Amino acid sequence: MRTRALARLVPLAAVAALALAGCAAAQDAQSSSGSSTDTANTPLVVAYSNPLNTLDPIRSDYNQTNTIADVAYDTLVTYDAQNTLVGSLATEFSLAPDATSVAITLRDGVTFHDGSPLTADDVAYTLDRYKKVGVGIASYLNGYGSTTVTDPTHLTITLTAPNGLFPGTLSKLYILEKALVTANAGTDDGQTWLQSHDAGSGPYAITTGTGDVVAQRFAGYWDFDAKRPSQYTFRRIDESPTKRDELKAGNLDIALALQSPDAAALAGADGVTVADLKVPNGAYMFMNTANGPTANVAVRKALQLAYDYSGGLDQIRGGKGTVENGPLPQTMPCLTSSPAFSQNLDLAKQTLAQAGITDLHLTMRFQPAITDQAREATLFQSDLRKIGVTLDLQPIAFADYLSSLGNPDTIPQLMLLQDTAALPDPGVYLTKAYDSKSTGTNRAAYHNPQVDALLDQAATTSDTAARCTMYQQAQNLINADAPSVSMYTLTAPVGYRTGLTGITASQTVYPLSLKGVRVA
Repeated sequence: MRTRALARLVPLAAVAALALAGCAAAQDAQSSSGSSTDTANTPLVVAYSNPLNTLDPIRSDYNQTNTIADVAYDTLVTYDAQNTLVGSLATEFSLAPDATSVAITLRDGVTFHDGSPLTADDVAYTLDRYKKVGVGIASYLNGYGSTTVTDPTHLTITLTAPNGLFPGTLSKLYILEKALVTANAGTDDGQTWLQSHDAGSGPYAITTGTGDVVAQRFAGYWDFDAKRPSQYTFRRIDESPTKRDELKAGNLDIALALQSPDAAALAGADGVTVADLKVPNGAYMFMNTANGPTANVAVRKALQLAYDYSGGLDQIRGGKGTVENGPLPQTMPCLTSSPAFSQNLDLAKQTLAQAGITDLHLTMRFQPAITDQAREATLFQSDLRKIGVTLDLQPIAFADYLSSLGNPDTIPQLMLLQDTAALPDPGVYLTKAYDSKSTGTNRAAYHNPQVDALLDQAATTSDTAARCTMYQQAQNLINADAPSVSMYTLTAPVGYRTGLTGITASQTVYPLSLKGVRVA
């Protein structure tokens, strides 16, 4: 398989080696460190989807950038398989009792890819840069004030207001090498340079940042493991059937973002395994609650009652998931105890009739290139026809959809999409999607003062149990307002070469962190 994979790789376009000081030395050290236990002197090829516009970790809000940034960079903290926040670059971290600051102790002996040591100055520079540039994952720094450096391994992050959610958001912020980025800052704080270079301390150093991205295993990594693959090559393949066929042919080792039919078609394929990862990934139809017919809660509740949840999950998604009971993915903690949603066409008709609504004509936007979503859009159109509602389906590019979210007047009446929780924290997810102040991420233009108050109150308390109760109350209020058709929480199918281990769901990188992959 490995011979075929290397022989049939698409040639790299405009290959450019990174000018990372010490890179050659690092690779020499890696080679010399090989031994009888070094079982991973094998490169892997990974297929991802959608354009990769930059490797700058500030844009790791885009999944394709995040997948690669995750292997090249480290964060201060991360989440384990039990959704518990644990240290990574930080060995200790503590939120002040008043939730206005976070004290951090850094791990000793961490070096960047050019051999420079990681210090608290690098952390302070990184957070300040994210805040200054103000795009992408800078949204996780809402409330960040400043960082005070005590010594090379100790720092304190000061917040502008109490925020019990802030420690968890640090798991999304990759730490950069201050000296290297500053030396290449140009006029845009290093954004141009970081498009195709890395300044990280992760287990892989990016050696080719254009065309197919190549990342080599870094021998100086603080958590070095010789069983990690020796190299990753990241190839963009948007079409799920192509990933399926390339995986079967041996030209891929890991295929991300497979559609359900292609994952099913890989069952029994020689040398291929498919894992259905339990990730916080939900399928939703968000409705504009501020304008048009869907501003009427009766309309929204009728639409919520009309969808064939079990049929969609079984027939379109192959049963790979769980019907939802509220706004949160079912993998999250602090779920409401409400029953799962189900179809009730008679009650849907009755709801519209009691509200005096007739001849209802709606429009839903969707992404036709995503096969499963196209089928769900057609199913919903058929379901609504049964209750006397006409639904027009209009395609939309995801970038155009994102640009519509800044103004309630431009948000689509209905939008079908999948939404992955960036963190396994219900407060972060609910605030992003349903707080009225969250312009640009509140996909339903949703506004309920009671929900806002609960989320604000939860963010200022350090009592985990109390926060959980507030989140459950907020979910019940959101369910009563019906801002979306919350369909199901889906597993993420990943196809991979048999013999790899560590193909497990990640809480911060969808659907898995390649840091954890090992060659058996």
